[in-house]
Amino acid sequence: MRRCRELSALLLLILSFTVSLRADGGTNDSSQPIQSLPSPRGIDDRRLAPSVEPTLSFPPLSLFQVGQLEESRAQLVDARENYRIALQQNPEDQDLREHYAWFLYSNGYHDKECLRLLEQTLQHGSSIDPASLFSAIVEVREELGLPPTPIKKPPGEPRKMTAKNKTSSSEGPLTALPSRQSAYKSSGKSVTKAEIEEVESFRRWLFVPSYNYSFFNKGRQGWQEEDAQLYYRVNRKLTIGGEVDIFQRPPSGTNIYYSAMASYQLLKYLEVHGKISICPDPTFLATQIYSGGAIYQVMPRLGLLMDYQRQNFIQGPIDQVNPGIVYNFNDENWITLRYVRGWAFNELQYNYYSGALNLGLPGKRRLIFAFAYGTDPDAQVGAVNNSTVTSLSPAYTYSVFFTQPINRDLSMFVGAQYCYRLKELWGDQLYQQLTPTVGLALKF
Repeated sequence: MRRCRELSALLLLILSFTVSLRADGGTNDSSQPIQSLPSPRGIDDRRLAPSVEPTLSFPPLSLFQVGQLEESRAQLVDARENYRIALQQNPEDQDLREHYAWFLYSNGYHDKECLRLLEQTLQHGSSIDPASLFSAIVEVREELGLPPTPIKKPPGEPRKMTAKNKTSSSEGPLTALPSRQSAYKSSGKSVTKAEIEEVESFRRWLFVPSYNYSFFNKGRQGWQEEDAQLYYRVNRKLTIGGEVDIFQRPPSGTNIYYSAMASYQLLKYLEVHGKISICPDPTFLATQIYSGGAIYQVMPRLGLLMDYQRQNFIQGPIDQVNPGIVYNFNDENWITLRYVRGWAFNELQYNYYSGALNLGLPGKRRLIFAFAYGTDPDAQVGAVNNSTVTSLSPAYTYSVFFTQPINRDLSMFVGAQYCYRLKELWGDQLYQQLTPTVGLALKF
């Protein structure tokens, strides 16, 4: 069930990077590939103002303050919505407009709203360094394909910034904002070490253990798999990781993959990634698997995928090319479509298609549906007495996965995959397989 394995890997990859990147609010760069956004941020789970006990004298928080609180917790979608509503209600609030404009820019929301607010902020004056504002305006206009700004370039050069050390008299202290360029000039207040650490810190580690068990009909024995992945974010562009994947498939025994992987944002709109897996003593798995690919963001909502994989079995190699696309409907919902073309043992050719729909739900939950169909080498390659099966086996594969956040740093995902495999040349049923999966994703 190579196709089942590939689809499971795709889903787990989506889940892993969703939790690792989106839950941290993504990067500050709009060029972050569409998939790498990354954890679930429930856009419908908006808290416009926390409830306050009647006996307390504290006033309720304003939308601006709620947005700042959510921003400090890396709940960027919720923060953006509250800032937007607050500005609609108070369009003359210069501090709010200034904060919202730089929030949009520094967190990669480079759209016309961001551009309009940046230009208004520069024209009306603010505590932000004018040269930094102008640089941001030029960058956003270039990304949107708009003509150069008619605003005259202010004197000076953009400055490096660590935090917005400015206090709004009407809304309370502003949260320090991360930024890619120069930012706020000093207003006379010193920037504390804690403020700088708040800007620079993010969750660097992601641990994803999972377990699945496969049930078969036709009298076949069940399979089980235990997998553990550990990722480390070296910086906002580079992530490295390791994986131990244990397969137990009677009567062939137990095989283990040891893997190393990495992803790197090579260019502004280009991310490359690779993975190497080795099985020291295989009886049914490949001895080595080499895979690599790239994600290129051709448009704000559209990304192109290209991956290549080579599996070296004792019986010979299996190569496959996996092009595809990923389209973001919004921050919470996107679809991934892939086509696979493969060559097995230098004599068989196969192809199949797959798609996965990612849906954001209230409460920061996430639901993933996936489907694949086509042909690939039979799942029993090398599984019994190291035999070589030189035939293609078509199948339909359906998957559903659900992610439930437990707290800010811990999520649980459960799912199931159903595979209906036919005999060669679309004949009678070969077998059916049901694989439930459970796992965790822990950031620290």
